[in-house]
Amino acid sequence: MRFNPNDEKESVYPNEEMKESYEKSCYNWQPTMKDKILRITKSSLGTFEFCPLQYYYQNVLGIRGEQKDYHIRGSNIHDAIEWYWKESRDYMDGALKLIRKGDKESARMELRKAIPEPPEPYMYGEKAQILKYTDWMFERLLNIDESVIEDWYPIGNETEIHATRTVTASDGTVVPIHMKGFIDRMFRDDDGKGVVLMELKSGKYTKYKPKAMRDEMQFYRMMLENSSYMEYTPVVAWGWAYPGGGINGGDGPKFFYETVHGRGPTLAPKRVERNLVKLVDAHLKNEWDTKHNKSCSDFCNHEKICLPYCDFVDMCPAWTGECYAPDYTIYKGGENDS
Repeated sequence: MRFNPNDEKESVYPNEEMKESYEKSCYNWQPTMKDKILRITKSSLGTFEFCPLQYYYQNVLGIRGEQKDYHIRGSNIHDAIEWYWKESRDYMDGALKLIRKGDKESARMELRKAIPEPPEPYMYGEKAQILKYTDWMFERLLNIDESVIEDWYPIGNETEIHATRTVTASDGTVVPIHMKGFIDRMFRDDDGKGVVLMELKSGKYTKYKPKAMRDEMQFYRMMLENSSYMEYTPVVAWGWAYPGGGINGGDGPKFFYETVHGRGPTLAPKRVERNLVKLVDAHLKNEWDTKHNKSCSDFCNHEKICLPYCDFVDMCPAWTGECYAPDYTIYKGGENDS
């Protein structure tokens, strides 16, 4: 069951030029489209990194897979937490009074009133993750001085960001792109001079997640730095919350935070830039290779990677031995946004 208590939002652009840039952008861009530019999101770049051919099927041909339970779970959790942050102000005075009295558990329950209640019970474990996340936020509240309580709230809550820049391909071709994304949450840092990006995830957490998460956060950072949203810069730290991190054999719930100056984060900018170049190269050359196949080494675990998370195994030449269609290298049009 899908449940979204938030009002439907219209896209907001910082200026007319950015609106025009978005309207002429598309995922299925090719060099002959002189009046179009390539649109890139965190999700589309991540799909390309996962498998270029999957990106081709999904973003270029516009083929959509079936909706899975983890899609519904993720959307429901994100919508509920967006609502929570908007409504929590209405319950803050009551929660603070209870905290002053030393009744922390009642204060926790008071803030939980900001959590939306679906008309029917959630089906995919959403409630447990929502409660875990809001409990983490309550622990943050207990460690913030009441005089700076505003720092507890995000300065950006599911914020839509648009940006433009160019990417120089391997052959030297300069390709303009439009970047778009919704950043889950942005907070002021302790000094009030920088911004902390925080991502919410509803899947499992393992020790291998930080590299991919740093790439996602770096994409957001890059997008902000190439936008006109200067109120959300500079990005000085980032983190991620996996309230259901133990799902499907994961390591357990995880709340992680780090500055952008550590060794891991400092490697992300070059890695994301390389991935952008690879994506632009693929569009220029119209070449879409598979990332994993049956000839992968035993270290790849390709079956565990592809089979659960790819909707195109039955049309993938790496698995079927033949192309999905004789003319599958031709762009079919159609665009989608995520």
